[in-house]
Amino acid sequence: MKRNIRYALLMLIIITTVLLETGCDLFIKTNDGKVDKSWYMGLTYQNDGGEDQPYTTNAGDRVAAVALENGYSEEPALIKGDEGFVNIKTIKENIDDRFYWDKNENLVLFTNATTVYETKVGESTINGPETEEVDYVISLEENGNCYVNMKFIMKFIDMDYHITEKEDDAPDIICMTYSNDEKTAMVTNDDIEMRTKGDYQNLIVTTVEEDTEVVVIETGKNWNKVRTDNGYIGYIPVKKLDDEGTVSADYASDKDQYTHVLLDGKVSLAWNQVYNQTANNNLDVLTENATGLNVISPTWFSLTDKKGNLSSLADLDYVEKAHEKGLQVWALINDFENKNLTKKVLTSTETRRRLVSNIMYFVDSYDLDGINIDFEYINVDIGDSYLQFLRELSIECRKAQKVLSIDNYVPSEWTEFYDREQQALLADYIIVMNYDEHTSGSAEAGSVSSMSYAEQGIKDTIAETKDASRVINGMPFYTRVWCETPEASSDGTGVFVEDAANGNYYLSSQAVGMNTAKKLYEDAGVKPTLDEQTGQNFVTYAEGDSTYMIWLEDETSVKARLELMNQYELGGAAYWALGQESDDIWQVIAPYFE
Repeated sequence: MKRNIRYALLMLIIITTVLLETGCDLFIKTNDGKVDKSWYMGLTYQNDGGEDQPYTTNAGDRVAAVALENGYSEEPALIKGDEGFVNIKTIKENIDDRFYWDKNENLVLFTNATTVYETKVGESTINGPETEEVDYVISLEENGNCYVNMKFIMKFIDMDYHITEKEDDAPDIICMTYSNDEKTAMVTNDDIEMRTKGDYQNLIVTTVEEDTEVVVIETGKNWNKVRTDNGYIGYIPVKKLDDEGTVSADYASDKDQYTHVLLDGKVSLAWNQVYNQTANNNLDVLTENATGLNVISPTWFSLTDKKGNLSSLADLDYVEKAHEKGLQVWALINDFENKNLTKKVLTSTETRRRLVSNIMYFVDSYDLDGINIDFEYINVDIGDSYLQFLRELSIECRKAQKVLSIDNYVPSEWTEFYDREQQALLADYIIVMNYDEHTSGSAEAGSVSSMSYAEQGIKDTIAETKDASRVINGMPFYTRVWCETPEASSDGTGVFVEDAANGNYYLSSQAVGMNTAKKLYEDAGVKPTLDEQTGQNFVTYAEGDSTYMIWLEDETSVKARLELMNQYELGGAAYWALGQESDDIWQVIAPYFE
């Protein structure tokens, strides 16, 4: 008897398991509840009390959801009449980043490879090469958000959209398709409830009728996440879907309009620090032994006021002399004078355009071959405006056939907003400033740029730009002399470091050129040894109670960096800065640019 009971229980377990594995609905607990569609589609927000509140609108007639290709937008859209207006943030993050909203001047811009199109929020006039009047309002502003008419977006972007009108408890849905990715299409083989998650206990989004085609967003073992043509997104059991094949679009792109001005071979660029007008007279001395150099970038221009004006140390004789030497001149423009100016200038369309105009005036006046943008006071708050500045500047450089190069930090989490992929579309060359691994403020002594650090910076930059051939590796001609002094002997100079094992100390450093570093260790009577960890020659010596350490920039490190240039098939190398190198370094550099 007991054996029969055990056998029956075992068979019940086996049968139940098989039924569950095969997707049989028997014994499955099903939730018949329906989800609040406005909440599910992102049309509610939490008030200060933590309660869900529906978005409302005065600028439009109704609030609408936006069904993207992979989910719902976090930002609601508006319906006014029969027209859809989508939050510009949704457009920038999912469709095309080249739309821009100037909050200060209340303008909406779209910028392509040749033209900036401008329209005032709330109006129907487009200013471009010609003024165009359209029969629709182009944009609306409400509660600190800008909503752009889909008609205006589709004037520039090849994509599709339609509006599913609100019905019962469902809101209006603006359904978009915009990518050329191949997607799996399936057809429902029965009437089936779509759910918020892949489980029968989750809430119902809607009932999808038999023979409805859906596009698969995510595949799972038992449930697929899908989107219907009318904009419903959720999960349907795999067993209720039959394979229909694949679907793809052929939306046109204008990327081929972004032409580039490039050198015939690799770029070998040296930055020339020019502190005053007199320093321009040193060009002959600085380049006397510089074989292998083909571009020089004097640090001539600085953003100087909130109107977009530039201070200048430019010198026409310098340019003529450089050209006689076979050197192109890409003058550097920086924002170092006042970090507050960068935001003020770049976030205003008027001042941004004045800055671009001023740059091109100097390019023309001094017969420059190109420019090098070195803006280092960019933060996430003005990242979008910085990119808009580069878009507008790239148009003028493209028209004038002048090289546009942009300096970038090594990629990191805090510079993701730099959008190096878009920069590479706009600019001719992207220069990675592949140094300052350790700086004067570091709490540990170390290399300015170890080989592993340099290689990772190259790899990460290529991954973002998608084009190694126009990436230039910036390399240091300088190093740091590190001084570690016990707390008891120190005058308090440097960074205080607590060291329980060896005693607290102060760490300081000084940036020096190659010749100075060599003289220091020779005077100390020590010889360099190869540090395998950094791939550089290293020296250490003592003076009094202090210990000195130098990770050297020399023939060994320069050759290793140029080998990385060749290994990753980069567009060239750049050196910071001219005059800090030893004369024999050019004998190392020259063969790489023959």
